Amino acid sequence: MQDKDPNEALRLELAGHLEDLARRLRQGEGGEDIKLSAGVDAYFHIKQKKGRLAAKVSIKWLPPAYATPDLVPCKDEGLQQLASFKEVKKRLNGLFRELQKIAGQGEFPPEAKLQEFVALSQEFNHFAEPEWQAEMQVYLEHVANLELAWKHRQLEMWQHELQDLQNQMITCHREHK
Repeated sequence: MQDKDPNEALRLELAGHLEDLARRLRQGEGGEDIKLSAGVDAYFHIKQKKGRLAAKVSIKWLPPAYATPDLVPCKDEGLQQLASFKEVKKRLNGLFRELQKIAGQGEFPPEAKLQEFVALSQEFNHFAEPEWQAEMQVYLEHVANLELAWKHRQLEMWQHELQDLQNQMITCHREHK
């Protein structure tokens, strides 16, 4: 006996919303944002723009194992890796913002925050795609310089390295996202 497709409920719900959107379009009505189940991020917006009909549609369908990692045990190694990558990236971004805020106040963070940032940066490097390696190497060099600035209490260097890290992230995202 075959197991039931775990994505079936989400697929049917999304299909129902798309059918409703199509019906409204046929009747000349505009679209609206549609809230779907956990695991489906969707945005449907249709409006008149410069005398023409303009539509923006964005659907991101995450498998249940990723959408609710605490509730659904994930056995797919690729999905586990994706969930871990996104979690590390989210934590790294939040911590980076904290470090920027502290530097903006002309201070240094506690050593524990710096070490957590360094560890997360190294963990993030493990998820790096091969085509990111050159950018990751530059990023990690800035992280090492950030550690040196903290160790020697060089505030100007500390602030400069944080800016360099931000610039490196922007460059990497622009090239690889």
